[in-house]
Amino acid sequence: NVSWRVGVDFKPSRDLLLYANVAKGYKAGGFGNINAAINYQFRPAVQESILNYEAGIKAQLADNKVSINGAVFYMDYKNKQLRTKDINPIFGIIDALNNVPKSHIQGAEVEVYVTPVQGLSLGAAATYLKSKIDRYTGINAAGVESDFRGTVIPFTPEWQLGGNARYQFPISDTMKAFVAGQVSYRSETFAAIGGRFSGENLAPNFEIGSYTLVDAQAGITGDNWRVTIWGKNLTNEYYWTNVVAGQDQVVRYAQKPATYGVTVGFDF
Repeated sequence: NVSWRVGVDFKPSRDLLLYANVAKGYKAGGFGNINAAINYQFRPAVQESILNYEAGIKAQLADNKVSINGAVFYMDYKNKQLRTKDINPIFGIIDALNNVPKSHIQGAEVEVYVTPVQGLSLGAAATYLKSKIDRYTGINAAGVESDFRGTVIPFTPEWQLGGNARYQFPISDTMKAFVAGQVSYRSETFAAIGGRFSGENLAPNFEIGSYTLVDAQAGITGDNWRVTIWGKNLTNEYYWTNVVAGQDQVVRYAQKPATYGVTVGFDF
């Protein structure tokens, strides 16, 4: 294969950049890293390819106190490698790595960074995704052969939102203090092929629900040292990021609850 990229940039002013790119890329074929019962599960998946279209804007406003980056994109996949299902005569429904002949992801993203006063920085970001399998027939999570046309691609949440703030101020000639916080949101997605189609959940045991996380930090920095007190998942949100079927059970990978700590660092 030959990967390539073509792009055009245009600057109507010193603080504004418009761009458009088209790129072709590949992912090598291979074998699934899965629990297998028969050799059939290890049949090779051929290489996947993607043709990506993207157009966007980068702007600096208010004497560089405001930065805005935005883009829209369309990713056209051929033979996308996805973890799917097969039927085993001994163990029933099993995992396998298969190629989805045609699928696509389209969406948009925007990032805004603001430094209204010295020492204070604010940021926000949003990503919207709309994924769809255009052509694929295989085994669903219930072990039934299905036409997956129109269903979503696994691990493609429709919305990903985030915000952050940081304020740093001097407390002496050689030391500074800071406080910071972040919040992030991810809408529901699915860990198996099938997902939601026309309002129907075709993979109910593999749904990854939406969740919101809040983190915070505070600390003091010197010339070559820093001490930070931090907390992650401050609201103690219970969530998981993956679901895997193994033999006759479904395993959900739950993430850490509210976690706190202190970090001390030195520069030599």
